[in-house]
Amino acid sequence: MRLKPQDLIFAFKRMVRSLDGTMAHAASVLRSAAAVLFTFLPLLAVPTPNPPEPLPLRAELDYTFGQRIRFVLRLEHPYPIVEAVLYYLLPGMEIPQRISLIPESPTQTQLIYERDLRRDPLPPFAPVTFWWEIRDLEGNWRSTERQTVRYLDNRIAWQTIARDPIRLHWHAGDPGLAQSALELAYQTLGRIGGPLGYRPPEPIDLFWYADPELAQAAFRMAGMEIGGEVQPRWRAVILIAPAEGAGLETMRRLMAHELTHVMLDDLAGGQPLPAWLVEGWALLNEGLPDPNLLRALQEPRLEGVSLASLCGEFPTDPLRARQAYALSWAVARYIQDQEGIKGLRQLLETYVGGVSCENGVRRILGRSLARLEIEAEAALQPRPLWQSAIESLGPWLLLFGLLSLGPLSLALGDRMEGKSLHNAHRERM
Repeated sequence: MRLKPQDLIFAFKRMVRSLDGTMAHAASVLRSAAAVLFTFLPLLAVPTPNPPEPLPLRAELDYTFGQRIRFVLRLEHPYPIVEAVLYYLLPGMEIPQRISLIPESPTQTQLIYERDLRRDPLPPFAPVTFWWEIRDLEGNWRSTERQTVRYLDNRIAWQTIARDPIRLHWHAGDPGLAQSALELAYQTLGRIGGPLGYRPPEPIDLFWYADPELAQAAFRMAGMEIGGEVQPRWRAVILIAPAEGAGLETMRRLMAHELTHVMLDDLAGGQPLPAWLVEGWALLNEGLPDPNLLRALQEPRLEGVSLASLCGEFPTDPLRARQAYALSWAVARYIQDQEGIKGLRQLLETYVGGVSCENGVRRILGRSLARLEIEAEAALQPRPLWQSAIESLGPWLLLFGLLSLGPLSLALGDRMEGKSLHNAHRERM
């Protein structure tokens, strides 16, 4: 059956009307869904919790140097505290000290914990980190922010000047002298750290005692002795030198030595390094060797002093310690003479990677600790005059020998030629 054109037109119009109806219905459904969504959307939104109100209290620390230290929690207005717990961290602590305090009454406005520093002393200039946690009547715990306070020798009125990253604290002399000391420290840090690309991650505090008795008294309160001190992790360097021009020359060596300790600790990321490498490097950075070091190297070696024994702690006996420093300097100097600063840097990087004291030397220098010790000491021994003369004149002697070969070879050539002619003449005869 053949469809007529008018039949096709009728069918097309009918299909269009059907599609219009379907789309209209779909649009109506969408409009209704949107109206419902906008009606209930506010009810579905998750409410944002209001931030907790700041605690109406202050956490403080005060102390009398060498006598007592007090941790104080002050309430600015009545706040129902059921319990307050003080936490504080001192150098060397892995777990904070915990002290629980119970208020005597709901209206108590401050809580205090006191530590007797005559019985439990603190090292001078150590950082003290502390915070409080409190529990209210509803059983909720809230914490104060952590604070860190340096335990300064506040018997002294310190003055401070700075040139990033160095902060110098001083108490005697004039501002011009202090400024010179600060510039010396800044230049010293650049000299020892520049070849290694070292930039301190945090400021370094230098405390300059002009009076040795003041410094020694401060450390004796903590049961310690001092001649010059550095605590790399605390970023505190203690300098003892007179407040005069000659004191700057003393500090030139002290700064180089102690700042090397800070630098190596930073570069090692706290990873323990062989003591001989740290102390030897620090002595090397001082510049010209102390004559006492050279004399100590000429003395008979005391028992227990060897490079292998100096991988760990240095001996506490003064005589052995003197030889230990001398040996460490000799080895560090030998490495620098043979390998340059590159050799020292490679050793440092190897030890930071966790390699043992012996294996680090074998990996970088290709020899054992015992062999390195022998070579380093031998390099400092005085040589016979003839050997030194030959070494110094060696290039000239070689040149003289080469130049002498010319006339000698000509003479030998003439002689050989004469002999050949003579033999030829005899053969003709």
